[in-house]
Amino acid sequence: MDLKATDDSLEMISYDDLCEAIENDLTCNNFKTAAEFLRSAVEDWPTLDLQEPLELLKELRREVKGKLTYGNLENFSMHQDIGLGLWKVEAINALLEMFDFERKNKYDKDIELESIIDSVTRHYSIK
Repeated sequence: MDLKATDDSLEMISYDDLCEAIENDLTCNNFKTAAEFLRSAVEDWPTLDLQEPLELLKELRREVKGKLTYGNLENFSMHQDIGLGLWKVEAINALLEMFDFERKNKYDKDIELESIIDSVTRHYSIK
């Protein structure tokens, strides 16, 4: 598995490994669902040549005020313009779904996006 080092010294799953993990995980589980949302966000974000989850995090850190929490991401998505902003809203909506990891309509508003992605990375790095 090809892990990318983040600014915070976390290792993050690469886009190729993310896609491979989704394809090879034949179960229906919360990690796979979160991985699918992450893949959608990377694909929807409207930056030319953005290909990696780490690149998406860097973009978000530049544009979102504060930590990458549910509330800050939701607030950011509500203030996007028509045009490329709509693609950002699509990407953010996918990321917001990751905060409901248990899929019970209970969004963890205290955790940061990096922690969720780290959990997905760790889950698939031991498979």
